[in-house]
Amino acid sequence: MGTARRCVPRLRPLLAAAVTVLTVVRAAAATEGAWQRVGDRDGVAIETRALPGTSQREVRATAHAAVPPATVVAVLWDHRAYPQFVPHVRSLDVLRDDGDTRLIYERIGMPVVKDRDVTLRVTRTFDAASGVWEIVSDAAPDAGPPVARGYVRVQNSHSVWRLVPANGGTDVSYDIRTDAGGLLPGWIVAGAQKDGAAHFVRAVLDRARQSHSKD
Repeated sequence: MGTARRCVPRLRPLLAAAVTVLTVVRAAAATEGAWQRVGDRDGVAIETRALPGTSQREVRATAHAAVPPATVVAVLWDHRAYPQFVPHVRSLDVLRDDGDTRLIYERIGMPVVKDRDVTLRVTRTFDAASGVWEIVSDAAPDAGPPVARGYVRVQNSHSVWRLVPANGGTDVSYDIRTDAGGLLPGWIVAGAQKDGAAHFVRAVLDRARQSHSKD
């Protein structure tokens, strides 16, 4: 009995450490897949979250635009104009246009690493009851032309623009996850996605504001 009593104090630090580890593990499990705000860039809030089972991270950029959703949609759906105002888009071809669904092919200039090309299937939807627009893009690597010389093909990409009428304007969110093609480390891809998402949203909203002021 005396031996057992002497062992209890020695076990207490081990028990406390075990409880701490268990608490950390539970907290990590609870936050896995949850959005984490990582900063703001030029009025655009940036969040990221892990994609379970992969080394990828999803990025979400949000902002408020003082223009109606239809104005933002008009800019987003003007694909042929992207090289004029979207950073890093060198060229864009609309391969097929079925009204609210398009197949597009982009060539994207990249700093430091090789340039990328991607074929995307883009779909536009509108919910009349709520006034919400969504534009969804998915990589379709085998539906477009062969990989351009000097480019790396993006094989996996999924993005969603969601435009919600709010406060006389539009609450804008843009979510994207992609492997960016090639063998780039995850941290490089994540950093490029954060900057790219913020710049894309800012460019779209600036053009929408300019277009609205002309009307």
